[in-house]
Amino acid sequence: MSYRFQGLALLWLLLAAPHASALDPARAITQFHHTAWTVNQGAPGQVTALAQTADGYLWLGTEIGLYRFDGVRFTRFAPVGPDTFPATSVSTLYASPGGGLWVGFRYGGVSRIEGVQVRNYGPAEGLPTSTVFRFAEDGEGRLWAATFTGPVTLHGNRWQRPDPAMGYPGRQARTVFTDRDGALWIATERGMVVLRRGARAFARVPASVGRVSQIAEAPDGAIWVAEADGGVRPLLAPVNGSAALQADPATSSAGLLFDRDGVLWATTLGTGLLRRSASRADPSFESFRRVDGLSSDYLQPLLEDREGNLWVGSSRGLDRFRHANLVQVPLPEGAQDFAIVPDGTSLLVGTRNHPLQRVEMASRQALPLDAAITAMHRDAAGTTWLAGPEGLWRMQGGAFEEVSDLPVSARSGVQAIATTPDGALWLSLNTPGLHRLQHGHWTHLQDVPGLPSNGSPLTMQVDARGRLWLGFARNVAVVLEQGRVTTPWTGEALDVGNVTALFEDADGMWIGGERGLARVSAGRLRNVVPGVREDLRGISGIVGDASGDLWFNGARGVVRVRAGDIAGLFAGQGRPRYERFNALDALPGVPAQFRPLPTAARTGDGRLWFATTSGLVSIDPRQVVRNPVPPPVEILSVAVDGTPVPIRAGTVQLPAGTRNLRIRYTALSLSIPERVRFRYRLDGFDAEWVEGAARSALYNAPGSGRYVFQVLASNNDGVWNKHGAQLVVTVAPHYWETGWFRALCVAAAVAVLWLLYLARLRHLAGRIRTRLDERHRERERIARELHDTLLQSTQGLILRLHASSRKLPPEDPVRQELEAAMAMAERVGADGRERVRGLRGDVDHARDLGAALMAVLEESHGLDTPAVRLVVEGTPRRMQRCASEEAYMIGREAMLNAFRHARASTVQVSLGYGRHAFRLQVEDDGVGFSQDAGAVDGHWGLEGMHERAARAGGSLAILSGRAGRGTGVDLQIPAAFAWESPYRPGAAGMRDRVRAALGRLRRRPRG
Repeated sequence: MSYRFQGLALLWLLLAAPHASALDPARAITQFHHTAWTVNQGAPGQVTALAQTADGYLWLGTEIGLYRFDGVRFTRFAPVGPDTFPATSVSTLYASPGGGLWVGFRYGGVSRIEGVQVRNYGPAEGLPTSTVFRFAEDGEGRLWAATFTGPVTLHGNRWQRPDPAMGYPGRQARTVFTDRDGALWIATERGMVVLRRGARAFARVPASVGRVSQIAEAPDGAIWVAEADGGVRPLLAPVNGSAALQADPATSSAGLLFDRDGVLWATTLGTGLLRRSASRADPSFESFRRVDGLSSDYLQPLLEDREGNLWVGSSRGLDRFRHANLVQVPLPEGAQDFAIVPDGTSLLVGTRNHPLQRVEMASRQALPLDAAITAMHRDAAGTTWLAGPEGLWRMQGGAFEEVSDLPVSARSGVQAIATTPDGALWLSLNTPGLHRLQHGHWTHLQDVPGLPSNGSPLTMQVDARGRLWLGFARNVAVVLEQGRVTTPWTGEALDVGNVTALFEDADGMWIGGERGLARVSAGRLRNVVPGVREDLRGISGIVGDASGDLWFNGARGVVRVRAGDIAGLFAGQGRPRYERFNALDALPGVPAQFRPLPTAARTGDGRLWFATTSGLVSIDPRQVVRNPVPPPVEILSVAVDGTPVPIRAGTVQLPAGTRNLRIRYTALSLSIPERVRFRYRLDGFDAEWVEGAARSALYNAPGSGRYVFQVLASNNDGVWNKHGAQLVVTVAPHYWETGWFRALCVAAAVAVLWLLYLARLRHLAGRIRTRLDERHRERERIARELHDTLLQSTQGLILRLHASSRKLPPEDPVRQELEAAMAMAERVGADGRERVRGLRGDVDHARDLGAALMAVLEESHGLDTPAVRLVVEGTPRRMQRCASEEAYMIGREAMLNAFRHARASTVQVSLGYGRHAFRLQVEDDGVGFSQDAGAVDGHWGLEGMHERAARAGGSLAILSGRAGRGTGVDLQIPAAFAWESPYRPGAAGMRDRVRAALGRLRRRPRG
């Protein structure tokens, strides 16, 4: 996602989202949640201007530069290079409705910030070299700037002064403002002028003004001014003639604002912050100063953000006022230990050191009972009972009556009070046991079976059946009924520690304590699940509201459990749902854990009240304000091993081997940023979303590849921004992870396989050569044996026959028979010599197979041989010995068969030296034969030819019996088995092949 698209999405989000409520106009300024940031908290000092842009950032103009704030961190915005600001001291800021931020500088200069782009304006663009006080856009969309030397307006990319025909009367423009009707108001050194929408000239305003620092419009349309020498007042007197409402005339004011509820806020130059609300009983100005917690009394700019928070810039930092659902109730300064009880729509508050108080949300009244009160109780008849170390009182109809002294001689605090339907009043004091007042007499109940012998109740509660429940220390709770002490329940053992709260609702009796919470319902006791015990510890006050929700005042704050979620506290399935209010909601401190108890109450108007060790707060459950504005999300930076990496167009490129990757992000919710939650995921790395409050994500060694980092955020009330922000993260691969490296690996694997294949062929060839050598030696042995035995014996036989024939006359028939036998023996000897010659391999058929085959004609020995023709195709190559020998023997056999049996007139021998195979064809035009004849008559020449072809690694086809075509023998041997390689074996052979390939490339003709 590009930054431009993110900006548009954020703008749409801001426009479409509902606005949060403003600060309650009925409250006092001290009842808002206030936070101050000074230099010690990282804020810049001397804040002179404030603005909030569409992306949610709060911008601060100061005398030392421009800053932006996301609710957690202040960051100085200082572009470098050609976009450097023309000055440092910022005098004014203006967030344009169309997007972007305008920055005005002291002693001249204007800059416009749009995303990460900065455009500067100066004298070259027509801007005067004087301080820019304020910006405003009129009803026609023109941007005006008030400067020390007069107003200027922006036309295109140039600033221009008003045309003289417009009649601007002054030489200065102290401030400029546009009202709801689009009229432009300018304060000059001589007065006030206005340029109505559509008008051609300025009109003077008939009002006397001083040094106006700011102009604002009230809800009724009246124009108000803040004057450095005249306070805050309306520009014109009200039509009804009433006196102008203003602060101290001597107060110098620099800032003025009407919030969305019409409440007037004003800053002063030394006397703090002023506020006036017509919704309060006292409509005069109220103030908030440094003694109240303000960062400084010297204040200038004011801003109301889109969530309804009010921001104030001071000489020492920044202040924020925001809504809090818990309202702090005004109490006497220094009051301690608040005992509370409802009194109609008011609350009675007793303390150790101040008179009894009747309080409401914004007021309090001291009552005529100046005694320390540590326990109070309102009975079913509406009578309020009050007790303390000085005695027991009864309040009825607004009057107080002292009932009795405490029934002990020593001074004692009162821990708890209760009344039962029988008219008895029960007191728990510092002494062991229980005290009962009935019919004017006190009774001390001690050593009652079932009651702890050495302790007194910490809290008491009467249930709907009139039974008195008593809570003690160390996990002890009992029921007192008709003088008997029982524990009428079963189930789990009570596990809350010291019992400090009892409360009955429709489901049963709730028991709260220092370590958790339990409930007795339908005669069975159950403790809450362990997962919520931490948030429900230290409970000393329990109260229910009109809708059935329960509220618990505990050590971790005020916890609200809605009626529909109460069962989840005991179910143990998933995380129970509840809402917690703490110091971020203006809860001051923690509730008392010993006395006074209880620390929660509900008045007749439905408001709930909670006492803590530091004050008293109230809340109306029907008017809990929610923040409906989803926070914009922005990815701030990326760092690898602590080194920043630039983000360009929503993408970041990281080096190979990235290990410690940190991605920083933020969400722009300025109300309670401490409660902003995030969900993030690195697509391609994270299997699921990671949720938490941290504003950075750390990844260790994500690995090479393309990832998409996504981050979502929710505001303090759990409203999620479902669009979020995303960043494309690309981690470069190591060289061994690249495509070219994989291709090389594949090529290397193929080469290895090829080498293995060649090695296998070499091994097979070696085995074949070994077998051939063995065959050759065997043939030589056979040849020797034939020569030394058969041929020599035949020759000896021929000589003896020749000698015998010479003894007979020539005409003797016997001699003629002997001579015929000698001729036959000579032919047998010749045949034997031919066989011996063949066995010895005397024919060099490997070098010239054609010549060797043509020499077969000499072996015919007078046979009637046909014409023989030799055809050679391709360039003859030296053949492997096995292949050439078998080819020769097959060709010789085929030729001799043709000479002896075919009665052919021609025989053609064809040799083919192809690239992929060697081919031998012997064809005649004789009579042909049956291919099964050899097997019938006992001759196996054809079978032997097939066997020879197989030994050579080739195939043999014989075609015969075709009319007029004789016999054809076709032998084919693949090149791998036919040709003798010119290369050496092993690695040397590989080098030979490479050299040969390079040589072929050099010899290739260039076109």
